[in-house]
Amino acid sequence: MDLLNNLALHHKYPIFHGWWIVLVVFLGGVVGFGIGSIGLGVFIPFMSEDLGWSRTAMSGVFTIRAIMMGVTGPIVGFAVDKKWGPRVLFVAGGVISGASLLILSQSNHIWQFYLSFGVLWSLGQASFSGQVLSGALVSKWFVRQRGRAFGFYTMGIPAGGAIFVPLIAVLISSLGWRGAWVSLAILTWVLIIPLSLFIVRRQPEDMGLLPDGARTPDDGLAHATSTTSPAAFSKGSDEIGWTVTQALHTPTAWLLVIGFVLSNMAGGAFMVHQVAAISDKGFSVELASGVMAVLFFFSFIIKPIVGFMTERLSVRYVACFFIALAGTSLLVLAAASSLSGLMLFAVLYGCGVGATTVLQSIIWADYYGRQFQGAIRGTLSPVFAMSQAFSPLFAGWMYDTTGSYDRAFIVVGIAAFCASGLILLARQPVLKPTTERLT
Repeated sequence: MDLLNNLALHHKYPIFHGWWIVLVVFLGGVVGFGIGSIGLGVFIPFMSEDLGWSRTAMSGVFTIRAIMMGVTGPIVGFAVDKKWGPRVLFVAGGVISGASLLILSQSNHIWQFYLSFGVLWSLGQASFSGQVLSGALVSKWFVRQRGRAFGFYTMGIPAGGAIFVPLIAVLISSLGWRGAWVSLAILTWVLIIPLSLFIVRRQPEDMGLLPDGARTPDDGLAHATSTTSPAAFSKGSDEIGWTVTQALHTPTAWLLVIGFVLSNMAGGAFMVHQVAAISDKGFSVELASGVMAVLFFFSFIIKPIVGFMTERLSVRYVACFFIALAGTSLLVLAAASSLSGLMLFAVLYGCGVGATTVLQSIIWADYYGRQFQGAIRGTLSPVFAMSQAFSPLFAGWMYDTTGSYDRAFIVVGIAAFCASGLILLARQPVLKPTTERLT
């Protein structure tokens, strides 16, 4: 009877619903990253000049955002594991984020900027495009095809930068910065809320489906080829779900935590200081923008590639390689004195950091299953948020101390190599049958 029901559902849903989930999460990344991370930089010069706010004061919003993402992470993580959690989170996040931009459009004081964008936008973004929500939700819908699913949805992050930076520039020139924020508020509501209401569901079982669109729990094994990795063969359509307590009692979890904390420094140290770091080497702002375009292009195309790689190779080997690549890129940047050096950096960094964002989510899901993935990622999110908040401050302090970003990039580059080694040591844990399940 279950087989007949699944066959009937496949006729009802010709496209596996998990791919619609990927589309919604992709759009969440486009909006969340395009407005919240990259787009704000376009507004800063206009708001600073109009309102008389210093760039330093406006930069304080990034610290507030990091704190908010860390605080909300555990709440979002535990909620996404509940039946109605993901849909409620997406809708609420869309409503709050749009409202925060409307408030921001009327801001005249720096505290209003901190409240609207630092607190409210961050709360909303964590609920519709944060890594905890996105990674946990997609991992519940895919097992054997998890790599490609993660690769596709994370393409929304660089796509957001490519789409919203020119869009925001046009809106500001046409409507002014206040009108631009109003337009983005409406766009956020239109893109996030309707799709969330009609598409978002927690997991395939809630719709009578199986992960990957399988017809039976063992579907897919018969179609595996000789090129399929042993890891892919071992993944049934259902996985053993580790609780938070069980996961955090494994040495592997802490190797991953420390490893990704160190690797995240490579991303945070450069992205906040990107244009300044390149222009301080004697290059124009226009050329720095061109370098960033190359970086985002390679970050975009590497994500699906690395996703497919993890379906054929051990995820820790793939992660080890790309984290080391990110570390190498920062050493190249520190030594770069020519355009060719900058372009080499852009290619290596785009591939290294772009791949690492995908791999970080995949490895947690592969190692600890999908059942409690939200709770696990949410519990650890404050640690990762603080590391991302620390690295830009460290890079800024090194610049103020030495007059250059080069030493900061060397330090975080070496940290990335250490992270690569730790990830290599993080073998997949085994949950013994006699292990007591804790909640």
